[in-house]
Amino acid sequence: MTIIYTSSPGSASNTMKKNLETILNCKSKFLGSGRGIGHTILSIPGRKKILKKLKLNFLDKTPLIVGHIFPTKYNLGLLNYYYNIKHIIISYRNIYEQLNYYYKWQKYNLRCPLSFPEDINFSNNDEFNPGNFNIDLNLLLVLNFYKHWFFLIQNKKIKNYTLFSFDEIISLDKEYQKKIKLIFTDLDDLDQTKFDKNIKMNLYKQEQFEINLRHKKLIEDFISFHKEVDFSLIT
Repeated sequence: MTIIYTSSPGSASNTMKKNLETILNCKSKFLGSGRGIGHTILSIPGRKKILKKLKLNFLDKTPLIVGHIFPTKYNLGLLNYYYNIKHIIISYRNIYEQLNYYYKWQKYNLRCPLSFPEDINFSNNDEFNPGNFNIDLNLLLVLNFYKHWFFLIQNKKIKNYTLFSFDEIISLDKEYQKKIKLIFTDLDDLDQTKFDKNIKMNLYKQEQFEINLRHKKLIEDFISFHKEVDFSLIT
């Protein structure tokens, strides 16, 4: 049985990944075709394909798959075909807080979490600019991440899923623990030792940026355009 953890970039994903690895006592697998923009398309390891073809899938134990997984027909088809999915965990965060996180990424990494890694080669990245189009790309991608997952959830297209907020993940509060215990009912030793508040990965120091008006309008227009989806969890 496999747990899928799909995270929106900037939703404490590394902390959640580490917590899930601790609970399952395993190392997670990343199936993206690459880093950055490569998160959007999954790629199945050759060994897994061979085992599936030989009907020896039981020899490959994959307790946890993680990544900024987009729920395209292609991606979900691969996951459903090659893995026995028990549950899907989805993490989210306020979209304006995430936008601030992308400004921070652009300032210190010269790109954003879902950018092309090669974007660091361009001279317009030498100095931080809140109008950098890397941020627009990431903002549109993450809005589409939410659009498609929320649409599937709100239209009951997927079952056995749990949503976790950024605040729940970094605090490990009662709601977080309740959700975890409901997911992992088969684990007998799921006691308080599995809720280690010292596990916090890649939580950078707080830094507040002024929102670029173009980005603010992009968010408002995107949400307004997709009236069939409820975005209230992130606004």
